[in-house]
Amino acid sequence: MLSETIRNIYATIDNRSLWKNSLANIAKYCNGSDEGGAALVPLDPDCVQWRYGSSKSDESDLLYYSDWKGQSPLRSYKPQSMPGDFFYIDDSFLTDEVLDHSPFYQEYLKTFGVRRLQNCLFENFHGKKFLLSVQNPINAPTDTVLSSKKKLLTLAPHIIQAVNIGDNFYYNKNTKDCFQCLIDHMPYAIAIFDKQNNVLFANQKMVDMEQYGIFIINNRIKNKSEDSKIKIEKLLKDCEKDTYVTFSTKSEKNFIAKVGFFNNINKNNQDISLVFPKFLMIHDCHINKNTEKILKNFFLSPAQSKISCMIADGIPIKEIAKILNITEGTTRQTIKEAFARLDINSQVKLASFIKDIDCLP
Repeated sequence: MLSETIRNIYATIDNRSLWKNSLANIAKYCNGSDEGGAALVPLDPDCVQWRYGSSKSDESDLLYYSDWKGQSPLRSYKPQSMPGDFFYIDDSFLTDEVLDHSPFYQEYLKTFGVRRLQNCLFENFHGKKFLLSVQNPINAPTDTVLSSKKKLLTLAPHIIQAVNIGDNFYYNKNTKDCFQCLIDHMPYAIAIFDKQNNVLFANQKMVDMEQYGIFIINNRIKNKSEDSKIKIEKLLKDCEKDTYVTFSTKSEKNFIAKVGFFNNINKNNQDISLVFPKFLMIHDCHINKNTEKILKNFFLSPAQSKISCMIADGIPIKEIAKILNITEGTTRQTIKEAFARLDINSQVKLASFIKDIDCLP
């Protein structure tokens, strides 16, 4: 019975909904029968997702989350800080006569066939307080109550461990899910690497790059095209911040690839390991139409914005002049004016600036 109860406790780590069944097993093990009950009670409001009780009654489920704090005689014994791993308190200091006249016991617990309470208070890794309560059956003899206490204290370390690991499991899982959702909704392909350039994560848009000859095989980026293979491998190897390369696929579709880091440390630091993990971002070489609007609204004149975006698209000055039906001199002058406004001095830096804007969702 003990080993099965402990297995049920640890089964809750990756499936929190199993706590109801586990608490029923805890109550049965401690009380030696199906009578009585058990409850897991988070005492911090941001942990309400951990509220579970063994009772099938919705009314009793709410008992500890409302009445316990305001009515239970044990409430004044709740310590402000934990004196060790956990704090045990029961109601053995109350006589049977007191129990018979206590509104808490008569109005709440007696309704559910409960006579005595045993509570373990503990904190998880994040400093959140939890109460694990076992309720003894209304007609339980004294020796059964004492036996229940010993059994509960035997289980307490396993319960605390399961809550701690389970809380971390859900915290990490939720963080990962939020991060993945954010990355998946970005308008470009992203792969995240470790320091050996193994792929740790790739969003769906990166997986879809297979149609253009870029694959993830054995956690490595593989390229069918020699052009993209050489350029991307060099980009990942050099680890230069804020640099990018352009490459073409066999279908003559043009892409921009750029490496970035999750902090502001560059490779000039002595501890190169601090720059990892890094990420590779690939997106269509054609500048998003919204980018020109952003440039016009915040940085450049309409003419400067249009010509700058065409430069970032890799269109030669002569071709730009022809498309816009203006002279090459006018085109070059407009580019110089854009340089002055943006405080840059080359077409490469202009293109990089515009592509950074284009990468914004």
